Amino acid sequence: MRAPLTHEDVEELEGHRSPDEHRVLAEKLLAWAEEVHPDDEPTTAELLSAAGWQHDLAGDTDGALAVFRRALAADGVTYPDVRVPMVAVLLAAGRTEEAAGAADELRRSSPGVGDCAMAAEVYELAGDLPQAHRWTAIGMTRAALLADDELDEQELARLTSVRSRVRLALGMPTD
Repeated sequence: MRAPLTHEDVEELEGHRSPDEHRVLAEKLLAWAEEVHPDDEPTTAELLSAAGWQHDLAGDTDGALAVFRRALAADGVTYPDVRVPMVAVLLAAGRTEEAAGAADELRRSSPGVGDCAMAAEVYELAGDLPQAHRWTAIGMTRAALLADDELDEQELARLTSVRSRVRLALGMPTD
């Protein structure tokens, strides 16, 4: 049995590399996800989500999506919600209808403020400012429903920052 993993073990694999190196890292993460250690910090879902990102960075859109779908069904939660990177990969591949479906699933799951901010950024980067604005509105609604001690200030700052950029780009007044 392998040694238990920490979140730092997974974070050390982040960064830009060659496509071949990203493929190797994706396979490493997939192997870790297959051999669960009871003392692992990252969940199986987190390992699969990280593997999906590595596949995407290697240029393997279909491989990334397949692993993201496995992460959705796996034990544990991911941050961001794995549907956020799924939407990003689908939009980058020009698969807008599939991206809309994944985004709708995310919306129906009652995402947190941070997930809404990241979904807004994904749409902003894809040039779909109306959808980016929609996600900031969803995030602001979520934030308004939270008690002060439940609200992550960094997530709120990220949300308000993207909201300000998107509203400015849309010619709307800041709020």
